[in-house]
Formats: sequence, structure tokens, C-alpha cells
Amino acid sequence: MKKSLDLSNQTIKSNIQKLKKIMEEKNLDAMYISSFDPFLNEYVPLQDNHRFYFTAFTGSTAEVLVLASGKVRLYVDGRYHEQADLEVDHEQVDVVKSAADSSITADLVKDVTKFNVKRLGYEADRTSLGYLKRLTQAAQETVALAGGELAKSVEFQKLGDLKEIQLIAREFRGRDTLEKTRSIFKDEEGMYLTALDSIAWITNCRGYHLPYLSSFYARALVTKEKVYIFVTPETPVSDKAKKEIGLEFISLPLSDLPKELDKIQNTLHLKNVWFDPAMSNAADFGMLVKTFGTERLTEKTGGLYDWQSIKEPVEMQQIAASFNRSDRAIFNTIKWVKDSLNAGKRITELDLYHETTKKYQAEGAKDQSFNTISGVGANGSIIHYGSPSDEVIIKKEDLILLDSGGYFDGGFATDCTRAFFGGSASDKPNPKYIEIYTLVLKGLLACASAVFPEGTKGIVLDGLARTPMRKKGYDYAHGTGHGVGIHVHEPGVRISSISTVPMKAGQVVSIEPGIYIPGFGGVRLENIYRVEKHPVHAGMLHFVGFVFIGFDPALVDMKLLNDEEKAVLEEYEAECSRRGTSLRALK
Repeated sequence: MKKSLDLSNQTIKSNIQKLKKIMEEKNLDAMYISSFDPFLNEYVPLQDNHRFYFTAFTGSTAEVLVLASGKVRLYVDGRYHEQADLEVDHEQVDVVKSAADSSITADLVKDVTKFNVKRLGYEADRTSLGYLKRLTQAAQETVALAGGELAKSVEFQKLGDLKEIQLIAREFRGRDTLEKTRSIFKDEEGMYLTALDSIAWITNCRGYHLPYLSSFYARALVTKEKVYIFVTPETPVSDKAKKEIGLEFISLPLSDLPKELDKIQNTLHLKNVWFDPAMSNAADFGMLVKTFGTERLTEKTGGLYDWQSIKEPVEMQQIAASFNRSDRAIFNTIKWVKDSLNAGKRITELDLYHETTKKYQAEGAKDQSFNTISGVGANGSIIHYGSPSDEVIIKKEDLILLDSGGYFDGGFATDCTRAFFGGSASDKPNPKYIEIYTLVLKGLLACASAVFPEGTKGIVLDGLARTPMRKKGYDYAHGTGHGVGIHVHEPGVRISSISTVPMKAGQVVSIEPGIYIPGFGGVRLENIYRVEKHPVHAGMLHFVGFVFIGFDPALVDMKLLNDEEKAVLEEYEAECSRRGTSLRALK
């Protein structure tokens, strides 16, 4: 599939040369380029992703270190090892592949020391304060480049017009804004926010300003009695949102934000202002220091996620309703593939990508919640495969990986992955497909059926999911689960080999083990669950599912399942059958 923005190797080379000229003028030994926009979003349109202009890498997460001499260094984790190799020009870019026990952040920081970087440049408005602290410890001196400085030399694309910010109806959300703020803040307390999903949550508004995100571009100052939302003059805001009690939308050029904050502070006299160092860029932090002084600023790691990640009953109802529609979209997509192949039709990987979107739209989706992954055959081993091709023809004997999600009325993301066999019930899959599929299924069932004490760390549950496949020599280079909310990846809960985040009732989290064999194919099976108090065992928690899409019976080796796993699977399949989403019913 053609990227939303294509740059030739020659353009990448030219951009690198222009950047190195800026570095030479500023006497920099290296330049750090992040994947973020000024709001530190995970999913940034390629047009606004500066990292893309120097590497051509399209994945959502990576770091870049540009040395004064030598190649650009692109740091990627296990999800993107294969994809990065396929996308970059290796004459210009070295791909640094972080191991499972490390991170792209740690590896880049190590290299700053390894290459004896004395003066390190960074974009102040696209570098988090937390990351800057680590860079400052590694380099002898860090040099901030102001927002827009690189744009004087490098031709960055502009984003399109923004949609209107809408207040979502009461039936699709939880408490009103003031109910939330009054339960969190005391008098003379506030929080400066740039995390867009948190701004959307606290205001009960949605805007769909970025691809695959229901949130909107804004910064906010949250206080007990009012949320001040700062938007640019070209941002449309609905009358209902403007009139909502507890919200004040302030339209202004970004350059005027410091003056506006000064004016608000002179009126409110806030004594304590929280900020999240991981979600505050260095430029904004400098502005906060000038406005409130360091004595009034308090680091609040995680920002509002401690409250936002615990879903209210109405939110849970809307999330469940969204997944019901998402389930039908995915089931109907899989059915379309199998029916098409049985009828002898020619369909491609790109057809599958587009058909998935159509099926979501038929269920009322407003947008996808991330770029659909539709990997056929060997492409299924590319964990975050994002370039489906019209030249890859789907065959009955193929193993297919489909990872998709959507947004419906309430603006909450859905997410689900299914691997499935192209053939019908009478066709025989490759035995290797059956083996890896069943091992992944065992991992999913082991984690999803766990009963665990309140406060259990995510690392414990991660081990449960990996054990069945590790016994057979397999593993996967990504976490087992992430939070799901207004954005498809929501902090506040995480299941991974390094997660120390405690599990709490009210969280919504994915469980998604996988096995990926480069050049052969991949399996990932992902369901989303809410964490609830166990109905019988005091002090214990368990998972309750949102997703009900049956597993492909052609790929399940029942002989590899123990009695407990069989019982859990049969109960799940019975519910899928009741809902009309069991793959066992397909011919």
C-alpha cells in the first residue's frame, strides 16, 4: 500500500545533509530526533513526524541519533526489527535493534556516551522532559532548538484542516467534568496537561484531529472548578462544548500561551501545579517554570491516568457496546475472505485492508483506532506490518494475521487480533501453522483465566502468557498487554516482562501473545478484558472479556490443550456461537 507520504532515498539523503549543516553551524556532535509531535503522541501522522524525514521508517515508535559524521542511527524495539530493515536505506541509516531486556531509550542514551557526544542538540517542543533528563546525564551539554527551527531548512508537510471539537452525549460517557475535577483536585491545585487522551477524558470531548485517535489538539490547565482548554484560532469548537459548565475554550496562537497562563495564574493564585514529566515537552516545562516558579510545580508521574484508567460503569457499558460492533466487523471480514476464496475470487492483501475498513463502517465506526495490520503469509511475521500490497494474492493455504480496531459513538478505542487460515474446514493447514497457533492460544487462555491478588504486577501475568510457548522454544519481542481507552494504547495498566504497574479493578487491558517466524508467518491472538474483583475469592481479581470472536478450528490442535484449557475454550466458543461470531460456523 502506498504510504500517506512517500520520500525517495535521495530526499532522505538531502534532508540528512541539511540537518548536518544545521548541526555544523551550531557546533553539535549529534542531534536527537524523536518520533513525537509537540503533544508527545504515540501515533503521529507522517507529515508531522520529523523522524520519518531522516529515516523513511513508518512505525509508530522509534528514536533517532544523527551523528556529525557517519550514518543516522535508528533505534527500534522487537515489534519493528523486520519492518525497519525493509523500509530504510541502509546506505544512510543503521538500524539499532533493541533486545527484549533493553529499550530504545536505554540504547540511544548508551550510544551518546559511547560516541563521546559533547554537544547534543534536540527539538525542545518534541522532547519529553523525562527523556531530556536522561540525555543531559549522557552528554556533556544539551542544546535546545526552538520549535520550527528545522523547518527553515527541511521541507516538512503541513497537516490538513481540523474537525470540530464535540461534547459527547451523556449516555456515552461517565461523570461530568466538574464531578471529575472536584474528586481529584483541592482548592488552589491544578495540573498542566498535554496528553491528548487525558484532555479528551477530563473534558468529555472528542475531535478526531489525528488519524486513528478520537482526541483533539489542545493543551489544558485543569483546576478544581474549571478546565481551561487552549486551542489554535483555526480549531473549530461546537457550541455545546463551549457552553458546557466547567469548560473554557481559549483560542490563541501558541506564542501567546505564556501570557494567557500568566493571566490565569494572577487570577487563581494556584499554589500547586502538577505536571507529568513524561508527557511534558521541554519547551512547555520552561514556560511553566516562568509562570508558576519551581516551588509551585510538582511532578505527577502518569498525570491523570491513575483516575482515567479506572473505568466508570457507563464507560464500561460503552466500551462493551463498541466491542460488540467491532466483533461483528472482524467476523464479517474473516467470513468475506473465506467465502471469496471458496468462490475462487482473486483477493489481495490490500483488498483485505480496505474490506476491513468497510466492515467497520457498516457497523457505524467513525474511524479506525489504528492503521489496520493485514499481513498475509510471511508478512504476518512483521509484528506491526503497515504496508499491505495489491501484489500479494491471498491463497487458501495462507496463514493471515488481521489486527484492527475502531471508534464508535462514545469515542473509545477497540482493538483485536485474529490469525486465521484462508481455507475452508475441509482444507488442511501447514502443520507448523497449527503448532504455533495452538501454542499462542494456550498462552492467551493461561493469562486470561488467571486469578490473582489485587496489586499483582504486570510482569507476573506476562510470564503466564509466555510459558506455554517458551516450553517449546518460542517467545515474542513485545509486551503481552496494554491499556485500552480513549486511545488504543492507554497508560495506567501494562502487562509486560518489565511492568511493575499494579493490576486494579476497573482497568481495561489487552492480552496478546504471539509467535513470529521471519519469512514464514506469524500468529497473534488478542482479546481485551476488564479487570474485576473475583466474585468468590476476597482480595482476588480476574479478567472478564470484551471480545467474542471464535478461534479458527482448523488451526487448533486439541491434543495440545489440557482439560482446563479445553473447558475454558469451549465456554468461550459457546458464547461466540450465541452471538453469531464463531468461526466454527463458517464453511
